[in-house]
Amino acid sequence: MVADRFDPNFTENVINATGPKASPRTREIIGPLIRHLHDFAREVNLTVDEWMEGVNLINWAGQMSNDRRNEGQLVCDVLGLESYVSHCPFLHISPPQHPQGFIFPPQTPRIHIPFMGLKSD
Repeated sequence: MVADRFDPNFTENVINATGPKASPRTREIIGPLIRHLHDFAREVNLTVDEWMEGVNLINWAGQMSNDRRNEGQLVCDVLGLESYVSHCPFLHISPPQHPQGFIFPPQTPRIHIPFMGLKSD
């Protein structure tokens, strides 16, 4: 098993390295985030090249952002995170009315996002 080659305490050690000035809420959030990220990387057997593609996406979003344009928020939109968090209390009440979800009506054109392979229609 691949996981056996690594320190079984690796993820917990990373979580425990959270700085002493982190707020209780930050600690509550960062632990599960790190666990989920590490579990995801193991689940998909993430390669260094694939990880670098994600790093490049984050760098691209940062370079494109300015005081009027927040590309990090756009990436969250593409991943559905902002929409999920915004609608989280309502998700158990009614599902999206169309397959594209809450924020993209059926007529929304697709866009190209470098490093993710997402292309326009």
